[in-house]
Amino acid sequence: MSRTTSILTALAVALALAATGCAGAPREASPETEHTLAVLTTTDLHQYIMPYDYINDRPDETIGISKIYTLVEAARQEYAHTLLLSAGDDIQGSLVGDLEAEVQPLQGDETQAIILAMNAMNYDAAAVGNHEVTDFGLDFFERAQRGSDFPWLSANIMRADNPEEFYTDPYVILEREIDGIPIRIGVVGFVPPHIMDWGRRHLQGKVTAPDIVEQARKIIPRVREKSDIVIALAHTGIDPAPEDSYSARGNAAWWLAQVPGIDALALGHQHRRFPGDFASLAEEHPGGIDNDRGLLQGVPAVMPGAWGRNLGVIELNLRHSNGTWQVVSGQSHLRPVTEEVASHPLIEEIVRERHEQTLAYVRTPIGATEREIASFFSRLKDTAVTQIVNEAQLWYARQLFAGTEWEDTPILSAAAPFIAGRNGPLDFTRVTDDVNIGDVTDLYVFPNTVFVAKLDGLQVRDWLERSAENFNRIDPASTEPQHLVDYNFRAYNFDVIEGIEYLLDVTRPAGERVVSATFEGTELNEEMVFLVVTNNYRGSGGGSFPHMTEENILLATTDINREQIINYISQRQVVNPEPSRNWRIKPVDTAGPLYFSSSPLAVDYVERHGLQGLSFLEEDSEGWAVFTVDLSRL
Repeated sequence: MSRTTSILTALAVALALAATGCAGAPREASPETEHTLAVLTTTDLHQYIMPYDYINDRPDETIGISKIYTLVEAARQEYAHTLLLSAGDDIQGSLVGDLEAEVQPLQGDETQAIILAMNAMNYDAAAVGNHEVTDFGLDFFERAQRGSDFPWLSANIMRADNPEEFYTDPYVILEREIDGIPIRIGVVGFVPPHIMDWGRRHLQGKVTAPDIVEQARKIIPRVREKSDIVIALAHTGIDPAPEDSYSARGNAAWWLAQVPGIDALALGHQHRRFPGDFASLAEEHPGGIDNDRGLLQGVPAVMPGAWGRNLGVIELNLRHSNGTWQVVSGQSHLRPVTEEVASHPLIEEIVRERHEQTLAYVRTPIGATEREIASFFSRLKDTAVTQIVNEAQLWYARQLFAGTEWEDTPILSAAAPFIAGRNGPLDFTRVTDDVNIGDVTDLYVFPNTVFVAKLDGLQVRDWLERSAENFNRIDPASTEPQHLVDYNFRAYNFDVIEGIEYLLDVTRPAGERVVSATFEGTELNEEMVFLVVTNNYRGSGGGSFPHMTEENILLATTDINREQIINYISQRQVVNPEPSRNWRIKPVDTAGPLYFSSSPLAVDYVERHGLQGLSFLEEDSEGWAVFTVDLSRL
């Protein structure tokens, strides 16, 4: 052996011993240390940047990302190590988004106002939400993507021409330091697969959307290999329904939390608060959900409502030992936006021009109404809210089909009360006197487009049955109070169909509640043919209504439903949408009282209009006005 070879061999042995240690001289282990990472989250901002309610044209000191930024800055002072993440639905949903997409479309390299605000706040990542891609299409989202200083993530939106290719980055590995120690944080995005139904006209042939949980089982192990901790940034809610059900596939967090390898969940989509709004679910599933500490299947999780009402905070307690990070424990809480929280001047300055443009648009006058239009009881009885929408849609459709082969086919119209308490006891439609653009948005908040379905009478009856799931099944023999309405059923899925007459029996099980449905006095039957005016959400399968298949969609227009309401009112100048009372709930004698919860503003509304069958009982601890209901007088 040469001298050079001997030296190299000795050096190699020495290095090996230094690296692995040797008998009698064990390597000293690195000290075990404890650390905290605060994951700050927002979701469903829907372009609510300023503390302003554009629909009602008034300040609202409980909303807005400009106030959220003040909370973010305070949290960054409180915690040494933070991330800021969005669970999606940011670029659309308020009149600011409508202005940027359709009224005064963004030009050149302009980007959405919410993106400018999020860039200023130094977001680390955002999940693609359903409204990012379904309402105005991929081009509008890609404009936001180009303007963002942070990545948009989705592990379950794939390119249609290559099912193995992701449409956006599926995940990002954030390389950070915690107390001087490097850490790799994997963040993975998810969106409801229902986007392919809700946004069919924009997405079909361009992308696909596989199931959240199935995709997570594939992608999380890959991310885990590259990361020390993994956060699922999921635009999805919480529903313990069977994993393969329509509801649980859209609100998949219950099952997503059970996928191995996820250390924390930042959630959205439901516009609900977690921890906080899931007390009854926690009682039913005490091992699956901790509504106080913010744990879902033992995994720290947070859902901060909508419109910038809360900042979500997940506190992850970490241990570092021998080069390895471990999540020891975690919990979450919400930090609400209140009147005392200041609106951040930087954000206000960034969006000032867009805010003023939006106000000018909102205040555009179009006509007047002789009748107060309010949704306080639209889930209980026929009201002017759905009446005015149905009248406008029928007016539009009759012009559309005049002179065509469908001119003599009976036309029906379906409309739902979109704003009926989803975001709290003051979240209801109310339009009086002069009507402007903001008022019509209060009536029809979503930028849907007109679809027309061709259905037979029995298919229309099936539509009514799905809509009737709005109600709880009432037990006439029960002496306990029973709420008539299932508040977990979304109001925007409670379609009222104008042009027929029908009676609902709430003592019967779901699917069997339509006891009578007639057209011109004759029960609906398979021989009857109708054109039903609806919107792209419903016509593309949104709400899991039966028969909403491509072969049953006669016409898919690009005409916006809200615009038809504007045109209808503008053409008449003065409207008086008196409810036709074409549907009602069959009276039932019950041993105990029937309840319905609405806005506290509804108390005066009942007295002012002399409504029968409704008696105010009390205001509950959450601010809801509880009424007793007499169905025989409703």
